Amino acid sequence: MNTIKISAVSLGCPKNLADTESILSTIKDIQIVSDSDAKYIFLNTCGFLKSARDEVYENINKFKKKKVILLGCLASQFTKEDFQKYPQVYAIVSSANYFKIDEIFKKVIAGEKVYSVSTEPKTFEKMAQKKVFSSPSFAYIKIAEGCNNACSYCYIPYLKGRYRSRKMPEILSEAKFLIKQGIKELILVAQDCGCYGIDIYGSQKLPELLKKLSKTSGDFLIRILYVYPERVSKELLDAINSSDKICKYLDIPLQHGDKEILKKMLRPNDPQKILQKISNIRKEISNIILRTSFIVGFPGETEKQFKTLLEFIKKINFDHVGVFEYSREPHTKAYFLKPQVSEKIKSIRCEKAMKLQQKISLEKNKKLIGTTQKVLLEKYDKEANLYVGRSQKFAPEIDGEIIIKSKLPLKLNDFYDVKIISATDYDLSAVVLQARSERSERSAFASFINPHKTMGTDSLTLPHNKTLQK
Repeated sequence: MNTIKISAVSLGCPKNLADTESILSTIKDIQIVSDSDAKYIFLNTCGFLKSARDEVYENINKFKKKKVILLGCLASQFTKEDFQKYPQVYAIVSSANYFKIDEIFKKVIAGEKVYSVSTEPKTFEKMAQKKVFSSPSFAYIKIAEGCNNACSYCYIPYLKGRYRSRKMPEILSEAKFLIKQGIKELILVAQDCGCYGIDIYGSQKLPELLKKLSKTSGDFLIRILYVYPERVSKELLDAINSSDKICKYLDIPLQHGDKEILKKMLRPNDPQKILQKISNIRKEISNIILRTSFIVGFPGETEKQFKTLLEFIKKINFDHVGVFEYSREPHTKAYFLKPQVSEKIKSIRCEKAMKLQQKISLEKNKKLIGTTQKVLLEKYDKEANLYVGRSQKFAPEIDGEIIIKSKLPLKLNDFYDVKIISATDYDLSAVVLQARSERSERSAFASFINPHKTMGTDSLTLPHNKTLQK
């Protein structure tokens, strides 16, 4: 078979991006090019919110002159009739059938239309060893699929099914494979990483997984995203503290600070216990970086309850906060709650909450001025002669960055010590001091390139991140 030119658009969260990279790694004889040069578009969809679903249809319509392979969360909601509605769609593939993707793609090349949608499996489907197409410096490792939390506002359990952990040896194998490619930051993702292992090992195994990953040889970091507060145990904090390779960083979804709203959300509804949990976390890891997300405009949220949320944001004093306007989703319990909050009020509340967090973030960033930070260098702006990197404080795509000045040329995808010289709400500026480590020979993936252009201009659309998420 001759080399086939394809492109990929991965919408939504990092878990989708991990799937996209794994899927593309299984297909033979392909060349990844820009959207305009590609004949086939692999579109990995997100169905979490209405805005995400709208974006899926926008992308389908954008590629009317291409042949589209639909994947991801929303694929299972399409039917065979959609082939008539969207003639550019040649395959619809749910996650249960990703292992067939090479075979499915061959049929598409031959001119067939393939509908391969199955119910979500009861166990985690094996993922392929993947090359990283989105960045030469970091990679997302999916450790579980689905969710058991059953929050009243969330559409994910309907789309993705029950929580299913990935076997630990497979995760460790992928991590080693990625490190050999030159990846310097491994980011563990799931709907709730704290649940990892409960279904297949009988108990929470995230601490054990972290310790085993940290013993892998190489110069790299490990970051965890999405651990719900009820799953942050002393054992987990001890594991994070056990190795310098593990980022002192936790993303803990809290959703709200008012007891009654949390009760309606079907979330742990005692803010005082949550505050005590946060206090315990900080006692165990004094330099921990904390991120969370909140929902404003939940059905029935009064002005008083919103003010309670603002006070809660002040009390927790987190480094990073994302604020989202409530989205009324079908197949959720909250869909039927009344009264619904107007779009205008939701927007106003979202802006107020973010302005409050901006003040908190600025004060926290200012305290770093004059300190030395270990930074992973990721990008270079030739015109400005500035480098861009991240410390443990910043997760890629959702948090800030560190803008670095250097009189001498620096090596991308390497660690450097920098001195922080100024701060804004979200970002830091620094001057380089010295390299933390000599760079080992890297793969072509880790060359001097902008990580967002690895697959060619606009060929891989990374997850969209709004300013509000910072």
